[in-house]
Amino acid sequence: MQVEEFNQLVDKLKDKMYRLALRVVNNQEEAQDVVQESLIKIWNKREKLAEIENPAAYCMTITRNMGIDKLRGKKMVTTDIDEQYAIKAKSPDPERDLIAKDELSSVMKVVNALPENHRTVIHLRDIEGYTYKEISEITGFSIEKVKVYLHRARTRLRQQLKNRAS
Repeated sequence: MQVEEFNQLVDKLKDKMYRLALRVVNNQEEAQDVVQESLIKIWNKREKLAEIENPAAYCMTITRNMGIDKLRGKKMVTTDIDEQYAIKAKSPDPERDLIAKDELSSVMKVVNALPENHRTVIHLRDIEGYTYKEISEITGFSIEKVKVYLHRARTRLRQQLKNRAS
C-alpha cells in the first residue's frame, strides 16, 4: 500500500477509530493515544493491507484490541458516557437544551447499564453504521452472536426507556 492510499484510508477512518477507542477506554487522551498507536501498527503492516478483504474492519479491530490492551494495563476507571458527548440544540432555547440533555442522560444511563458486549455491538451498528459482517470481523463474534447481542441490547433499551417514561 502506497502512502497516498494509506492517507486516504486514515482520513476515512480516523474519526470512527477515535470514537471506538473513546468508547473502549472512556478517556479522551487515552483514546487519542490508542488511535495513534493503532495507526503506527497499521502503518508498519501496510504491505499486508493489500491482501486484506476489508481494510476498514481490520483497522477498527486493531483499534478495539489496542484499547482493550490499554485497559488491561491499568486499573479500570469508569466515567459516565454523557460526559463524553454533548448535544447542542439548533436554537438558543435553554429549556430545549435542558430537555435534550435530560433525555440524552436517560438514554446514556440505560446504555451504560448494558453488558459490555451489548454496548460494543449497539455502538458499532447504530452509531458507527457497520454491517453485521464488519462487526463480526471487528469484535471476533460470530454474525449470529452479533445479531443476538444487538437484538437483546435494543430490547433492553426499549424496555428500560419505556419504564422510565411511565
